[in-house]
Amino acid sequence: MSKINKEIAIFIVFLILVMIAGLFTQAPVNTNTSTPVNTNTSTPVNTSTPINTSTPINTSTPINTSTPANTSTPVNTSTPANTSVPINTPAPDPESQVAGMAIQFKNGTSESEVKSILQNYNMTRNYRITFDANHYPEYYIMVNKDNITDVKGKLEKEKTWTESTPVIEKGNYYIITISERVIHNKNFIMMLSKYNLQLEKFVWCDIRFLYSDGPLTYWIPKEDAIRIKNELEQNENIFTIRFDYLYPPDDSTT
Repeated sequence: MSKINKEIAIFIVFLILVMIAGLFTQAPVNTNTSTPVNTNTSTPVNTSTPINTSTPINTSTPINTSTPANTSTPVNTSTPANTSVPINTPAPDPESQVAGMAIQFKNGTSESEVKSILQNYNMTRNYRITFDANHYPEYYIMVNKDNITDVKGKLEKEKTWTESTPVIEKGNYYIITISERVIHNKNFIMMLSKYNLQLEKFVWCDIRFLYSDGPLTYWIPKEDAIRIKNELEQNENIFTIRFDYLYPPDDSTT
């Protein structure tokens, strides 16, 4: 009987050991619930992938940021198309277009002599002559160099005897314009007699430049007019020349 109990006790101990061993063998299966399958939630698959975070596709692409297409194109900025058009340019200088000349000839110059003199010069354009035109001043005296000092001294005392026009030197003579107010003055006439002077009258002629061969008036540049003036005044029969402008300036003294 005791032998049977002993075997039962051994069997029970064996079962206990088997159960204990079974518990130890299954323990890691149930305790290790945080298996790396589910705990590894910080897998680099969806968190640190550089696919959508640091891709330079839409951040530093120079496609639409620094393209010079519409910033420095010179199409509409520096085009000189409408800057130098003559539409808004100022009108020409009134004294740049000379339409004619008033020429002061020596007393006694005939119309035929006037035409002959002018034909010897390049007048640039065809012109029309008006002989013996009515211009001012009208009278003058020619004083030789020997008497000019005395005559000028007398005229300076009688300031109303002369006009305010400059004295013209012509060869050995000086041309002094005389006021019409004194041509009958006794003292003035005595001075003429003393220095053997003659009161003379200018012959004024007008010329008008023409457009081609027609009757319409035209003009020449002032540079050409100055050249003609300088050449004509070298003639002994011409004293001075005044310009007539196409658009006269405000100052009538020019």
